[in-house]
Amino acid sequence: MTVARISVSAQELRAAEGDAVLIAAPGVRYSPEVASFVRRLASLPLPTVAVVSGQCDASALAVLASVSLGFVTDDVVVSVDARTVLALGLTSALPAALGGTRARGLLFAESVDATGLRACGLAQSGDAEDAVKRLARPSAALVVRSLRVAARSTPDQARLYDAELPA
Repeated sequence: MTVARISVSAQELRAAEGDAVLIAAPGVRYSPEVASFVRRLASLPLPTVAVVSGQCDASALAVLASVSLGFVTDDVVVSVDARTVLALGLTSALPAALGGTRARGLLFAESVDATGLRACGLAQSGDAEDAVKRLARPSAALVVRSLRVAARSTPDQARLYDAELPA
């Protein structure tokens, strides 16, 4: 397992090895480096788990929408501002991850807390380290790849791709 921290670069993600990556994202705020990190995170072929905590801007939503499983601490508060939402492409990423109704509920909120993030399905309850251990299997990496293909495919194309994967 690789443990990466949102920092001034995506270098830790480029060097990610193993079967799963745990992302620590305390107080995440928008910067070009965070945007680069999120883009790299969304294309990583390994299962990813993020823990977001503290006072964050909408960058936290991008992190949670980009990982295999997201977790938040009880103290998380995400302020939602249009500039960050648009800069990170959340008007397309969140509806793809959650559906239009739930995405609009987040995008038009002034702020969202841990309860709201869990209720909409963007964050899970439980222990993130246990989730990383569960996802640190080759079969989980296949599911990650399949989910990425499905996001860019029609339902029939996604089913054909899944049928070709080893069981």
